[in-house]
Amino acid sequence: MALLSVLRRIKGARIGASVALAAALTGCVIFEAFQPRARRYAFSHRVHVTEQELDCDACHVDYESADQPGMPALAQCALCHEELDAEKPPERKVDVLFGEQGFLAARRGRVGDEPIFSHLKHVETGAECSTCHAGIEQNDDVLDLPRASMASCVGCHESLSAPNECSTCHTRLDLDVAPPSHDANWLRSHGPTVCARDDATASQCSMCHSEASCVSCHNEMPPQNHTNFFRLRGHGLVASLDRASCMTCHQEDSCASCHASSPPRNHTGAWGSPVNQHCVGCHFPVQNEGCVVCHLGTPSHATARPKPPDHHPAMNCRQCHGVGQPLPHVDNGDNCNLCHH
Repeated sequence: MALLSVLRRIKGARIGASVALAAALTGCVIFEAFQPRARRYAFSHRVHVTEQELDCDACHVDYESADQPGMPALAQCALCHEELDAEKPPERKVDVLFGEQGFLAARRGRVGDEPIFSHLKHVETGAECSTCHAGIEQNDDVLDLPRASMASCVGCHESLSAPNECSTCHTRLDLDVAPPSHDANWLRSHGPTVCARDDATASQCSMCHSEASCVSCHNEMPPQNHTNFFRLRGHGLVASLDRASCMTCHQEDSCASCHASSPPRNHTGAWGSPVNQHCVGCHFPVQNEGCVVCHLGTPSHATARPKPPDHHPAMNCRQCHGVGQPLPHVDNGDNCNLCHH
């Protein structure tokens, strides 16, 4: 028994230590999450362009003569910084921006190896630097600059009547070559991508597809969740939770045309209690349609109870009925005198 007690104490100590370690690690993660973002190799265009009024070619010496604009060399920066950095600590001197590979600061404008891009050809059109590098003159960290989108490139090419085929800028992409994102699972995952409507180039379906291509495809192959159960039972719940998702393909008139001939399956004769406001859950404002839109053959509508003798048509029925007095049916907003004579 004594041995068992010792083992239990050791086990408890281990559990306690594990909990303490987990708590400490969690605290470190939370602490790190609230730390400011490190700005390693930070470079301020605002200081150089706006405050010091330097021209672009002071640092980018090849921007008017080569396909690449050229990045600054340490010798260029030293012309000014040798004096400016004299009293600074080593970690604040311009030298930290350079290494064996040259200038180390992040390059927000890099487009990668696949696209064909000539800085010189764009400069020769007479475009200002800010046309592509928007906000550069006030920027303190190039990582905060928005990347040029493919849509902006296409739009600019259209305005200048420049070649706009895929092969103009791409070495491996074309209309008959699927992007890397269109892998084997794309049939299942492209729907959420369309619904997200984000600004990423890879999410811009209209770059290659027209709306007609979506319609023609889904006429033959409906979404995988559109099973027979979904058609008969489930789609109403989905529509009530996320109608915008349905409207990616369907317009409101498609719902109306279908339900005009096929009422919802829960709309039986006894659906809802006599004083339930269930109609206004979907049909609102009901007074613009009238209950007879759906209830064409309900006998009770032709035999509505007459008003009491002391009631006349000019009275405000809703001052009492529906407030202090219960209604035997949903208030659809119509003039009560249409049925109650």
